[in-house]
Amino acid sequence: MSISENLKIQVDDYLDGLMTDSELSKFTEELFSNLELQDYLAINKEMRIQYNDEDWQFLEKPSSDEFDDLTSYLNSDDAKLLKNNLTKVSSAYNKDNNAQASKTNKAKVYSFFAIAASIVLIIGLFILNRDTNLYNNYNSWEELPSLIERGDVQSDVLQNAENEFISKDYKTANSLCLKALENPSLNNVNVYLYLGITQLELGKHEEAIATFDKILESDSIDFSKGYWYKALVYLKLDNIVEVKKQLKIILKDKNHYMYEEAIKIYSKLK
Repeated sequence: MSISENLKIQVDDYLDGLMTDSELSKFTEELFSNLELQDYLAINKEMRIQYNDEDWQFLEKPSSDEFDDLTSYLNSDDAKLLKNNLTKVSSAYNKDNNAQASKTNKAKVYSFFAIAASIVLIIGLFILNRDTNLYNNYNSWEELPSLIERGDVQSDVLQNAENEFISKDYKTANSLCLKALENPSLNNVNVYLYLGITQLELGKHEEAIATFDKILESDSIDFSKGYWYKALVYLKLDNIVEVKKQLKIILKDKNHYMYEEAIKIYSKLK
């Protein structure tokens, strides 16, 4: 993008509201016919929106877990590379920092702080994504039992539902699970588990919660699985209050499904 230094200054003055009526008229006329200038203005405007004062508030009162994760990140190769690049930009700017730099180097100054803000933004997102990472640790669904257990009524519907689920065709698996539940002989907790998870994967969160509630209302020995999977739904929705409610119920009885895992997650959410 070949934008002259003069136009870069004009972009800053335009965004800062420092132009006179005459300067604004000339600038908008140039803007109308200059596509590169339009792109440069749009990028700088977006950067000003993204890198405001609020972006520097990520690290208030970090927990011990957050501190450990942050320390690990700062010691990583990626963080060291960012630090080196930032140092190079800073050194280049300092060499040019003279009496005339207040305007002609304004774009360089802005780029410097944009990089600095980017580092803070990356670190902030690294910390803020902890809950999402928690969810991702438990949504492999490898612990699910097969829909076709020894002694069960053999069913092409259940077999096909399981196959589609494994293939991650959750829409088809969802339809097949609903079809299976129409048959009283196939109506069991495992089908509801698969159904609820397909609903979760399809973004039908309220339906998933309702399905897991049916598991809790059943007289199955596996009824407590409903608490765990409801917790996962709320974890995906970042509803930490409801996640804690479900985990607290699990922690009331060591025989509840995923008791040990519930302890781990609850400790990270404190």
